Amino acid sequence: YPAISLAKANTCVSVKSSSRAYGAKYLKPSESGEKVGPETFARVLNQITTLGGKAAAFQGGILLMDKTDSQIVGSVGVSGAAGDEDEYCALRGVWDCSIANELTTSPSEHSCKTVKDTKR
Repeated sequence: YPAISLAKANTCVSVKSSSRAYGAKYLKPSESGEKVGPETFARVLNQITTLGGKAAAFQGGILLMDKTDSQIVGSVGVSGAAGDEDEYCALRGVWDCSIANELTTSPSEHSCKTVKDTKR
């Protein structure tokens, strides 16, 4: 699903966080248990529309930053499995790349329950 992968990656750079964090900020109940109202949902739809439909409010997009100064250097979006698995694949790819020691990611760790990988 290349269009979804692109939307996830674009979200990260546009909002300066992971696509998971973006979705959690706007589409999940608050810590106090307050539910998301229609005005919040409308705001997310407006943001996605403003980005030409190239944004996604669910897992699978990670933000890449320079380890020395935290400057954003890019993002990775993955689609094709469950959201947690997509996010894991994006992280695993970055962790295994030749410049992994120069990068930090958001999120920094995976939360995929179907993967028991603890090797970083």
